Amino acid sequence: MSRRVLVTRTAEDCRRLQELVADHGIVIEPYPVLRFEAVESEAAWSEAVEAEASGRERGVERWLLLASPRAVQPFRDQAIHHHGGRLLELPAAAVGRTTAREAAQAGLRVELTGAGTGAALAQELLGRLQEPALFLFPCGADRRRELPGALREAGHTVHEIEVYRMRRMPPADLPAPAAEIDVVVLTSPRSARYYVENLGGRPLDCLHIALGPATRNAARSMGIQCRIPARPEMEALAEELCTI
Repeated sequence: MSRRVLVTRTAEDCRRLQELVADHGIVIEPYPVLRFEAVESEAAWSEAVEAEASGRERGVERWLLLASPRAVQPFRDQAIHHHGGRLLELPAAAVGRTTAREAAQAGLRVELTGAGTGAALAQELLGRLQEPALFLFPCGADRRRELPGALREAGHTVHEIEVYRMRRMPPADLPAPAAEIDVVVLTSPRSARYYVENLGGRPLDCLHIALGPATRNAARSMGIQCRIPARPEMEALAEELCTI
């Protein structure tokens, strides 16, 4: 008998998870409360390209910083458009295996994969770098701050380049959840809020899983008690779902 799992992401974002759990009789039901939009800033790209050139001339160690798989493709496309091809050649540090996989598939050189959170990746980088380094950070408009904040506090330079944002999907554009949902996976604090609002303030009566502590805490503030996987990654989430 199959189990149905509602996930607050798009069908494309859920494809990897469905592959991981398919042999366990689990069907993933995408519920994309947020939609992707590319963002492009001429000023941000100009500053980033100039910063990389200056760092290269001064012999400063330079890295790409990748915290979301969604940032990879718009970053790659925009870098080419804004004469930032050298940025694509930099070693990349990625938050988690999902982001690292997306970066590698896009042809980026991933040299460090963190344990799934920005704080964990920051600690790995700080333990590795002996001199102040320059980080180019393609990111979303609603990014979390612990990763660049920790690096700056330690004396490194981080140039943030907004390359995408997530907008709320109009509730009328979303299908109603299937009648029989066994588990709901909440993938971010914003998605948790919109999930609850879309259902008129009445979460589904089933187990909820949050993809990380921040999402769990946001859900708790709305009266939803959530489990969390061992790591905020698709592989760990799949393991959690397969044990239920």
